[in-house]
Amino acid sequence: MTDKIHFKNAPFEVEFRCHFNSSEDAYKVLPFMRSCLQSKVAWSGTFYGLELFQSGQVLRISDVVEGNNTQYYLCRKGPDTGNFANIRQEITENITAGIADSTILSSLGGRKCIQSKNEAIQELERLGYYRFMSWSGVDITGFYEPYNANVKLMSCEMLKWPWLVEIEKMAATEEEASRCESELFELSRKLQLQRYLVKEEPPLLLYTKVFGHKPEAK
Repeated sequence: MTDKIHFKNAPFEVEFRCHFNSSEDAYKVLPFMRSCLQSKVAWSGTFYGLELFQSGQVLRISDVVEGNNTQYYLCRKGPDTGNFANIRQEITENITAGIADSTILSSLGGRKCIQSKNEAIQELERLGYYRFMSWSGVDITGFYEPYNANVKLMSCEMLKWPWLVEIEKMAATEEEASRCESELFELSRKLQLQRYLVKEEPPLLLYTKVFGHKPEAK
């Protein structure tokens, strides 16, 4: 099995999150979200490759439903290199109608061309990456210009905290990712979010609930 990520020029996702008891609690603490959150989608996702996950990476296929439109995505994330925020190099590919040149499947040693989501699953399993947990929820997303950041309100009843807010910046390089992390740290202090912060990412929260413990590094 390939256990290292080799993505040239892939963007870095830099984000932190906060937990709340309800959506209204989130809006009270972060009132700017009322105006910037505009896109609502329902989603479900399945994680593949238990050993890959235990090594700190993520391999996932997601179904995203907006209105009557359903799209399928294959996603791979590298290890988290952040301190305050989570910093991961990430590639997401739309596989709704298949894909002719998949960077993700190629990085795993698989075929670059697949015709459908089901064929992508078959290829992952052929390579030894089997499903080990699934989840579903609803996201409301937007962009808040004053902070130059993406904002997401996530609802997932399967997690320890069913309501999470993520504030995210994207970076092209490791150096830029480090600057973004510093900006997000200062933003969290400005907004006085210390008591709400959650270091664990949602997939890790899910894993801990499903298996009863945090992943053991392989």
